[in-house]
Amino acid sequence: MKRKLAWIAALAMFLSTAGCVEVSQAATSISAISESPAPLEEENSPSEEIARAVSYGLVPGEIQENYSASITFRQYSEMLTNLIRIWDPSRLGEWEQIISHAAQSDESMTREDGILATAYAMVLMGQNRPGAFFHTDIDRLMETMSLEAERPSWNYPLFPTWEEMGFPWCQSNYMWGGVYTCAILISRMSGLAIYPYDYEANSAHLHDPLTREEAICAVLRLGEIDPAVFEPEARYLSLSEVGTYDRTIITDALLNASIDLPEVTQAKLPSAWRGAGLSNSKNEGVGTGCTDFRETDIKFLADNGFNFARVFFSFSTLRFPDYPADGRLVNENELRDLDQLVAWGMKYGVHIQLSMCFFQDEGGNSKADGSIAANDAQWAITNDYWTMLARRYAGIPSKYLTFDLCNEIEPSPDGISYAKSKLGGVVSSIREADGARVLLYSFQGNPNQDWINATASLGLAIGCHPYYPQYISTTGYEYAEHNPYAYPAWPQPWFPMGNVQEGSVPLVIQGNLSEAELSIHVNEGVEGAAFSILANGQVVKQFQLTGGILGENGGQYFYDRLYTAALPAGTKEIEIQVAKSNGYVQMDTILVRGSMGEIVMVPHDTMDYPDRSDPLPLVIKDDGTYTNSENRMVDGEEIYRVDVKPYQDIAARYGVGFMVNEFGIFGNNIDWDSEIVTAYHQSVLQMLTDHGIGWSYCELYNPISKHLVLMPASGTTEFQWDGATEQKIQITCESGNSWEYTAYKELLEVFRKFTMQ
Repeated sequence: MKRKLAWIAALAMFLSTAGCVEVSQAATSISAISESPAPLEEENSPSEEIARAVSYGLVPGEIQENYSASITFRQYSEMLTNLIRIWDPSRLGEWEQIISHAAQSDESMTREDGILATAYAMVLMGQNRPGAFFHTDIDRLMETMSLEAERPSWNYPLFPTWEEMGFPWCQSNYMWGGVYTCAILISRMSGLAIYPYDYEANSAHLHDPLTREEAICAVLRLGEIDPAVFEPEARYLSLSEVGTYDRTIITDALLNASIDLPEVTQAKLPSAWRGAGLSNSKNEGVGTGCTDFRETDIKFLADNGFNFARVFFSFSTLRFPDYPADGRLVNENELRDLDQLVAWGMKYGVHIQLSMCFFQDEGGNSKADGSIAANDAQWAITNDYWTMLARRYAGIPSKYLTFDLCNEIEPSPDGISYAKSKLGGVVSSIREADGARVLLYSFQGNPNQDWINATASLGLAIGCHPYYPQYISTTGYEYAEHNPYAYPAWPQPWFPMGNVQEGSVPLVIQGNLSEAELSIHVNEGVEGAAFSILANGQVVKQFQLTGGILGENGGQYFYDRLYTAALPAGTKEIEIQVAKSNGYVQMDTILVRGSMGEIVMVPHDTMDYPDRSDPLPLVIKDDGTYTNSENRMVDGEEIYRVDVKPYQDIAARYGVGFMVNEFGIFGNNIDWDSEIVTAYHQSVLQMLTDHGIGWSYCELYNPISKHLVLMPASGTTEFQWDGATEQKIQITCESGNSWEYTAYKELLEVFRKFTMQ
């Protein structure tokens, strides 16, 4: 049986958050995913959805007209039966028994009836399958749902088990389970929910007649939740049987065309590369937004001046949709899809870099824990896949295609020698198959220097990922939800906290602090740890950490609590000193309120990246800003010095190429002001330009709405940044493929300053 997404797992996750809902509670939360219709391809307008449903054989001939007419139970049941037949014909008998009463009725349906019938199909299709959950904001779901004015009828004679049989599924009944999931679950072709919730009317329209158009689209979208359902029959080949690329896709005309892409060598990666990453773009994985690579993504990049796309590639997608037990069997259809991606890059003048995002286990499955190959068998299968791709694309110049052999995965220090030996074997196999292919290995921030040297010594170019300073670029959940006080500035005063929080040195703050109020937010600490506030050398107040909430790592977290002291008149200098004898206090925000106004000071690092340094005295200015005693700032050049140049120097030492193939602000659930976001990216892009370094922005989109465009097919409907302007951009290709992108206008404008030169 084909493997599919487990939206039963999705529902379980949702209900674990929502709790076992009673009707009154359920009346306060329905999916926010369909708050407004997701941007669709032109071909995915309702009429085109109907055409697609007809092409799949879902729609009985008798309802292939007059789509505004009501649908009957029998007609809807027949469509669901057709879907089950396509999904797994062995389950038809079970399904026909479930639907037997409804399948004989010519009574017209309401929307409520359609939701309930769909819920029965969901349960059948979702039994006993593990899987992933696409991104959605559960809290927002709970805040948005409101059915107080619209209760279900609870009258379902054609579905006699509607109540009792739903409890094993969702700790509710089929009706409530259906209302939730039909609004949560979305087609990965159109990005539309099975039964979208009407936010303007604040209604699910449960009692409205169900039209043929709505019914057809609902059944289609149910099938399109899972990319495998409507996939053409697979043709599996062993890795050793895979031949060269499909010449009807990557044609000689494309290869011989004059395309303005820079030449690429192993020793020199182009400074002219301007790119973005493409993630979650194929068949599987949490947040996957489409069933195939999108031509419109490549054209969007080209239209906006980009000439490079870094594709986060999972080898296991080549085994879609049946995922045979033999991990060395791949689907020829998936290989042709990969050919098509390379061909689009050639057509639009966009270099394609395939970046392996996961190693594989012995069965060919992605090691989603992010670990490197652990034994000879796992290295062997990695070797075989890369060698197969090298053979397939031999003869295609590296100016069109490069291989990034790994994204941010490294061995343990004691495993470097073994991993280097095995990786060297992979490199040799690739070069035997295609000696001209340019190869990279990409590193996360602050990697093991020995591993960088090991890979560069094998002749691999270096990909660098400068997410620095960590506070502004990789801040995550704790700052959004647990610290309402922190807010960044850019450029940011240089302010390391590592040595302060363990008591090695005090934090010194200077300025006109007379009668000011000092407040400290502690993110994490140890129960009983103490710290003192000294003003002009005299202790003003002492604090001891108590009552924190125990975290999974054993530390205690203090969330929105502040430790506050009133400073005496005449204060010109304070010291914050952690008692070294009894643990540590991770202070992540310092607030000062006084004659200068309110100042928020945040360390650019609370750990030891890139190394531990004593902070300079912080200086508060009368104009309400702050700096340090040397006016040292974290800006574009500091990012280069700390988090780019060290890796660039290693590449130069070994005579291999270098690029920055990932950067940006990758924090999720944070809401920095748009001006901060754009200013940061402007600094990084200017730095890369000034130093002649080719680059690729982290991602064009992914399930969290923090990049250049939104990804509606994974549930993201608005940007997370405060003040971001949404800009609709319609991309239509000569092939007819079309998609309306929702771009982050201000950030895209920053990038276009550098891509359109």
